[in-house]
Formats: sequence, structure tokens, C-alpha cells
Amino acid sequence: MKTENKKESSSKKNNFLKILLLIIYLIVLIFLYIILMEFGINPLLIILILGFVLLLFVGSLFRKKKQKSIYSKMFPDKKKRRSQDFHRKLELKIERTPEKPAQKDFKEVNLNFKYRKSLINKCENCGMIITSYSKNCPTCGQALGMKEIVKKCKNCGMLITKSVKVCPICRKRTI
Repeated sequence: MKTENKKESSSKKNNFLKILLLIIYLIVLIFLYIILMEFGINPLLIILILGFVLLLFVGSLFRKKKQKSIYSKMFPDKKKRRSQDFHRKLELKIERTPEKPAQKDFKEVNLNFKYRKSLINKCENCGMIITSYSKNCPTCGQALGMKEIVKKCKNCGMLITKSVKVCPICRKRTI
């Protein structure tokens, strides 16, 4: 009941304030009209200027209040509930005793897998670039065999692609 009375009294005060501002604004417009008539400006131009100024400010006085969206009408307490959930979770964190982290179980990785064949090869005889699907070199006619793409470092045993000349682990030159 008290909130309804507060809303009614505030709306009455708001309406009174708007009417008072409108009266002051009309007095200013009349004063502006008198000044423009003394300068001898065309009356049609004066009316256009006053109409523009009137519409510019009076519209802002009597615009409607922003309405709530449909979502906020359906779920009015969403923000309040979110803040309550945050505080409740914070309390639960404080109450809970810290647990010791369990040791992680590492999976063993098997490195014995086959690498796929490269899409582009080079003929060992003439150096022409050939797709991996052709069986013979079109220039020199040499038969192309299955080449290894990966080789092992002789020093440390690391698997390295054939294009790499220096082992990244032990820095030894590979052939």
C-alpha cells in the first residue's frame, strides 16, 4: 500500500514538474518570437524556427517511460538470484577443507607407428618433382620405389624426417 502511495505522489510531482517546465519553455518561445519580429525576419521563417525548437524539446518532456522487456517480466528475479548464487558458492568454498591433489596417471604413448607416404617425391636420378602416384619418372624412366620418409638418428635414436640434416636433440649431422 505504501509503495502505491509513493508511486502516485511521485507521478503527481513529476507531472507538475513537466507542466512547470512547459510553461517556462513557452515563455521563452514567446520572448524569442518577439525578438525575431523586432529584427524584421519573415513571419513564415519565424514560425518554422519556433516549431523546430518546440518539437525539439517538448518531445523529450512527454516521452513514455522505458518498458520492461518480456524476458524481465517473465523472470524478474534473475539478477537477484545470480548474486545470491555467487555468495552461496563463495560460502561453500570457504567451508570446504582443501583437498590434496591426487597424483596424475600418465598414459604410455607408443611411438612405433607408420608414417604416411609423402604426396610429392623427387626422382633420385634426374631430380624432377613427381607425384607419389606415378611409378616411373616421366623424364628418365627410372622406376620409383617406396622411399622412407623418416629416419633414425644414429647417435640418439630420435625419429627425424628425411629432409632434416641435423638432429634437433643431439645436434649431430645425419646422412
